[in-house]
Amino acid sequence: MNPRIRELAKQALDYANSCEAEAWDGAYERKFAELIVKECIGVPYAMWDQAELNADVAVKIEHRIRDHFGMEQ
Repeated sequence: MNPRIRELAKQALDYANSCEAEAWDGAYERKFAELIVKECIGVPYAMWDQAELNADVAVKIEHRIRDHFGMEQ
């Protein structure tokens, strides 16, 4: 498994373990998915930082990813 995926899985597990017992159900899966999507959103901004993409395109990609997964800003 990719080391970054392992780190995101650990963060999700830490989050789920910090939840109250009644809120734990599905907390790991939701947090893990959220972290992966946020990681994906970071890719176009990293490309922008390296002058591989302009800012307008990076923002459009972020919005498209958020819309695709139903995430709010």
